[in-house]
Amino acid sequence: MSGAPLSGDRALSGPVAQSVAMGFVALRIATVLLALGWATMNVRQVPPEMQAVVMRLGAIDRVQQSGLVIAWPRPIERVLLVPGPVQQMSQRLAANTAGAPGLSNVVALSDAPATAGSFLTGDGGVVLLDATLTWRIVDAAAYVLAEQHIAPALRRAAEGAAVAIAAARPLDDFVVARPERADPRAQAAREALRAAFAAEVNRRLRALDASGAGLGIEVTRADVSAYLPASAKLAFDAVLNAGQMAEQGIAQARTGAEQARQAAAQESDRIVAAAQATAAEKIADAHAKTAEIASLAADNPPDTRPALIERLYRDRIVAILKGAGAVTAVDARGGTRVILPGSLQ
Repeated sequence: MSGAPLSGDRALSGPVAQSVAMGFVALRIATVLLALGWATMNVRQVPPEMQAVVMRLGAIDRVQQSGLVIAWPRPIERVLLVPGPVQQMSQRLAANTAGAPGLSNVVALSDAPATAGSFLTGDGGVVLLDATLTWRIVDAAAYVLAEQHIAPALRRAAEGAAVAIAAARPLDDFVVARPERADPRAQAAREALRAAFAAEVNRRLRALDASGAGLGIEVTRADVSAYLPASAKLAFDAVLNAGQMAEQGIAQARTGAEQARQAAAQESDRIVAAAQATAAEKIADAHAKTAEIASLAADNPPDTRPALIERLYRDRIVAILKGAGAVTAVDARGGTRVILPGSLQ
């Protein structure tokens, strides 16, 4: 009777019992390890370029920047990693031409990309705008709540901004459609278009924030490219060619007018020079003919002047009488008078 209990003790301490005991120990260790892993599953390191949003029971509890995040394990708390404020994301805006086949045809016939949209400018023109927005997260909590709606909401804000900007500006503020109307103000407006587009999109995003439907993002840069529709480009090219031909004709007319003016100026100078030479010659001849009398009047004293004048008269009268065919001398009233043929005296 005493041997039976000994047999039972040996059975309890046999290999099977030891295996079961070891299994329970391993199970306990695994349970402890799993519990420890579950308890520390939301203890993690947030990289410098990221930020963590901690959600407790489905509601956002806090936002933590880079560093060590300690949170309750799931399902009590959940840690979401989102890009930090220093990271820049970009989105190319695809134009919404659905339901507007006319606008889609305008884009298809142009050299603009398929993502470009058609907008009416302030002076009644049509311009195609293709935009890429670069943005960053400024409110991680709002971003997490609206993450599924970021892309469509940003596209709608950009479309509204493009409509407002295009309606407030003429066509020349977007593209060089009329080079003959070069305007320094239009060039400055084209350079400021990107900043104006980004500012208008941010204004609309702030309006969403004020209404309680903020996206938690901010646009830091807008890359905007403007194009002309194909038909408008052909029309502007034709106008440009006509303007260039007109300018060429005007230049040729101005060249001909300048040549005619130069020829007229040369002829005028020649006539004036010839007239001045003839006048100078006549003046010199008159001076030569009156030089002797002028010298007599200026140099000789009054008492000798009559004798010199009489002598000069005799020298000159000889030449005159030599040219006459006949000379008749008549004594009239005690003086001598010369009568030439045909004369009444």
